[in-house]
Amino acid sequence: MANNEHLAILKQGVEVWNKWRDENPDVRPNLSGTDLSGANLFRADLFMANLSGADLFMANLSGADLFMADLSGADLRGADLFMPELETYLRAADLYGANLSGANLSGANLSEANLSEANLSEANLSEADLERSQVIGTNFYNATLTGACIKDWQINSKTNLEEVICEYVYLDSEYLDFGNVDKTERRPINGNFAPGEFASLYKKIIETTDLIISKTLENDNTVNKPEKNIDVDNTSNNQGVQFYANSTIHTWENLRFRSKTEIKIAEALDRTGVLFVPNSLARLTTPKGRENKEADFLICYNGKWGVLEVDGPYHTAERRVEEQERERIFKKNGIKVVERFDAQRCYNHPDEVVQEFFNMIEIGYY
Repeated sequence: MANNEHLAILKQGVEVWNKWRDENPDVRPNLSGTDLSGANLFRADLFMANLSGADLFMANLSGADLFMADLSGADLRGADLFMPELETYLRAADLYGANLSGANLSGANLSEANLSEANLSEANLSEADLERSQVIGTNFYNATLTGACIKDWQINSKTNLEEVICEYVYLDSEYLDFGNVDKTERRPINGNFAPGEFASLYKKIIETTDLIISKTLENDNTVNKPEKNIDVDNTSNNQGVQFYANSTIHTWENLRFRSKTEIKIAEALDRTGVLFVPNSLARLTTPKGRENKEADFLICYNGKWGVLEVDGPYHTAERRVEEQERERIFKKNGIKVVERFDAQRCYNHPDEVVQEFFNMIEIGYY
């Protein structure tokens, strides 16, 4: 449910709203489920805002900052997310299951966004940046993809590319100064795709990829020996990060992370030379018996153990009770220090966060 105070501030206009955001950078706006149809949100600061289930039908979101915003299940039909000189910033936004049919997303930055199960039928995605986006089961029926960058996007056989309008795409990009992007590796190199050719090519790519993945899992499943009584589960591993198809997995030093923010903390910890275990499942005694619990970072500093958690958009108020219970379990098992840090601060000042955490460990074990 939306925060009425936040909604009241937004209704005073974007200028008032943006000023309030500047003065309250640690507050994550909650506008979930609100009726913002037709609203003028031009250049609105909606960074990390919770807009899940919101009605944004025909809203003006051009030039808005929607980086890491939760738009899952939102109705964005006909929304305007484009202005020639102001790119809409939807990077890493959660648009899972959102209705974006007919939306103008021309030139929008959708890199690393979760568009899985979203309806993008008849949407204009020309020149959009879809690098590393998740489009698992996404409906692109009759959408325009001409000039889009599709580097490392995650797609599967359930993604609908029927009647897609696509004359050419880019397979790579280079980030320049001031946030500009130079798209490279044009395909086709010369000329344009014939109508339906892009969808046909990708259908063959997906079929080949599915076959390779299937064979790899079959051949690599050497641990599943009946005599060892080990169950098959190709989505599980000792690291807590799952292999689900609609998950964006970031890698660093052959380790998996859910976000680039977590990698920033991993790099900062690495610079200190401490022992740390990222995103791994620990076997603990809980009130229900022995269970697996995951910590973002289990860290040993001067022989003392602590858990550092990075609070991203997925750490919602609804999950807080569950998270507090997990923290209590770790503490009952001897981990005296379990501390949470804001994702934005972790990304911008990782070394400062790590040093503050070390100080907390020193105090916690005094």
